[in-house]
Amino acid sequence: MKPLLFDETHPLEEVLVWGEPGIETLLGQLLPKSKSLFFSYYDVQEARREFRHMQSMIEGAGIRFTRAKDAFARSLSVREMRDVPQSVTEIQQLLLSRAGEYYETFRERKIADFSHEGIHGDIDEVYSQVQDEIKQILQEDVRVYGEAGAIRLNYLLSLSHELPLANIFYGRDQSQTLTDRIVLSALKWGIRKPEVEIFKEALSALGYDNGFVQVDHGTIEGGDVAILGDTCYVGVGARTSLSAVKNLSKKIGRDLEQRGIQIVAVINKRHVEEAMLYGAPTEEHMRIMHLDMFWIPLASNLVMAYGHELDQRDVIRISRNMDSFVIEELGSFREFLSEKGIEIIEVDEAEQKNFATNLLNLGNQTVIMALSTNKRVTQELERRGFRVLSAELNKLVNGYGAIHCLTAPVRRTKK
Repeated sequence: MKPLLFDETHPLEEVLVWGEPGIETLLGQLLPKSKSLFFSYYDVQEARREFRHMQSMIEGAGIRFTRAKDAFARSLSVREMRDVPQSVTEIQQLLLSRAGEYYETFRERKIADFSHEGIHGDIDEVYSQVQDEIKQILQEDVRVYGEAGAIRLNYLLSLSHELPLANIFYGRDQSQTLTDRIVLSALKWGIRKPEVEIFKEALSALGYDNGFVQVDHGTIEGGDVAILGDTCYVGVGARTSLSAVKNLSKKIGRDLEQRGIQIVAVINKRHVEEAMLYGAPTEEHMRIMHLDMFWIPLASNLVMAYGHELDQRDVIRISRNMDSFVIEELGSFREFLSEKGIEIIEVDEAEQKNFATNLLNLGNQTVIMALSTNKRVTQELERRGFRVLSAELNKLVNGYGAIHCLTAPVRRTKK
């Protein structure tokens, strides 16, 4: 089937995910926060159970749940790979050795992270838990993918790069379906950059290889991109750059315009400037890293947004005239939405930090929220006729992302 997405509020048919966090994410628990890009510690086994519960909820709604991890594992079975361990025992020892290296190298920095975040944990206990769970998850992978599959998968995800691909389970960032094309991302931080080629290979194995668009200037991440009505919104700030939006316009802007869709950049200028200077993301950058962390479409004329960040953003329209770009300043994000007749349900700072906007819209006035703790937001949505479900992703959100970050729709019913 072809990818098909003309609006983030249309009924969802198929969603692409990576799969449960694995050994690569366990190893990430031993890295300092500045390298891992998520909170200093969370329970990976519990996060795996939460992911499976989320899967059952989405499948229970009649939506096709496509796992890139499984497709990628199948593709590895026919790939020639050098230097791959020859047995489960060998790769287990290599994984445990890598865990030991991270523990020795970053122990003091992890202790400092724990202290800074008020975590009353013991890094030595975390290291012991990681060692035990490496063995457990490796055996689970053997049962699912077979010995050769488990070895190849874990070698590539955990050992073949400078750092383990600990964030890969946030499966929206690596690609984004726009109309009948799939835009491949260019991720900002080094630990995440290899994820795009992995998703490209998985998408090809799934038959979605005829509509790729490769952004080859700047950085762009899937959580920053959404179509609502006649507009393709692209967040520009700590992760996505304006040069990438221009490159996207060059690649598919004309196609979108022919379909009546304009591209606009939604820019936090301060974050853009800071992102060029800092060698690691700040806490604020992580909290508002993408558009979907503070703004989400609910219906054709309704969005939910964190008002403070809304007022930090300016909108510019990007189009092409022959070989040059046409840039039009359109005012603040709030003004732009108001002029389009789009109503805003505002969330406060606590609700934004609790991932209120990072929900999955199933269409037909049904949404799945990451957590049930945003009770005021739930009540407001229900008052407006929405059916609100909760996935209870209490551990998975500790990577600074929630259900919208975990899921990448590839097909929505075109109305």
